[in-house]
Amino acid sequence: MITDVLIRNFKCFKSLTVPELGRITLISGRNNVGKTALLEAIFLFLDQRNPGMVLNQYSRRGIKQITLTTEAIWSPIFCDYTKDREILVSLTKNGNPEQITVRFNREFTPPPSMTVQTEEQQISTDEELTTVAVEIEYAAKSGEKIILHHFCDPNNQNRPTVLTQTKPAKIPLQLASFLPSKEHNQPSEIAKQFSNLAKQNRENEAVEFLRIIEPRLENLKIITEGPNSLVHGKLKGHKRTLPINFMGEGMEKLLALIVAITYSPNRIILLDEIENGLHYSVLPKVWEALGKALRKYDCQLITTTHSYECLQAAHEGLSEIPEDFRYIRLNRKGEEVSAKLSNYEMIGTAMKTNLEVR
Repeated sequence: MITDVLIRNFKCFKSLTVPELGRITLISGRNNVGKTALLEAIFLFLDQRNPGMVLNQYSRRGIKQITLTTEAIWSPIFCDYTKDREILVSLTKNGNPEQITVRFNREFTPPPSMTVQTEEQQISTDEELTTVAVEIEYAAKSGEKIILHHFCDPNNQNRPTVLTQTKPAKIPLQLASFLPSKEHNQPSEIAKQFSNLAKQNRENEAVEFLRIIEPRLENLKIITEGPNSLVHGKLKGHKRTLPINFMGEGMEKLLALIVAITYSPNRIILLDEIENGLHYSVLPKVWEALGKALRKYDCQLITTTHSYECLQAAHEGLSEIPEDFRYIRLNRKGEEVSAKLSNYEMIGTAMKTNLEVR
């Protein structure tokens, strides 16, 4: 599990320290204070082996097209669009400090025995080649540093490409899922994860979870039509199954969440705006079921909310496992963002005395 986070020069954060995350961490704060950006910074670290780690962030924000220039792709993730200050994301994970650094190199010369790979051509680095590049570097507890990716623009052709080492960097695989608020989760990926449950005859774990908001649900199954496989649900009184995506945002969200938890143990799930699509009356039961599932599969959930009812529901639903819960409120003063930490007991006291905690 992640317990501590330090972020520097990423998006709206000049420097942000977030201490003592729990198995379940709920993040709140005013609009545009950086709740989603905090999740993105953590996932930037967890998604470090993926060359599309930055472009995927834009997609989750609803930006489907972006100009393929170094400036357009990279400037938005640097604080104040200033690429001369490197980004640092440092985590304490399972007791071990790890970090990645993102820096802009205006005069990058690729080392020998490396290849710039594009869809149309390969550019050998045996010949002298100078380019601008964004470098992603990973550092482990041992102090060893490994360059994961060079994102470069050979000959300033506005064709960003990825420069990789001949031998893959030996870094640990990070088990993580990001569930965005603005983008639907890929139905094919959800179907793949659900099929893993089906192979183990454990579909009922997902069915019971979804019945919190749809008691009529009888079963779930994979339906393949043409090249696509989707998770369908059968409702009591209906003659045929329906894709889960047709049953509402809440059903889609809860299915994505439960299959992410059960797909593989020890996974870290980042969920933006957990309450979206869910009626406030079911939230306590959702939190109760989530707490049990996260413990069973030894997973960690870091999620955001705007809703006071969601915080109340978390306090009610997690009453049997208060030690697992942390609440973090992000506050902005001028250009600085800080994180205030509260535990289960502190939140209960604040709500009883009508203190503002959102």
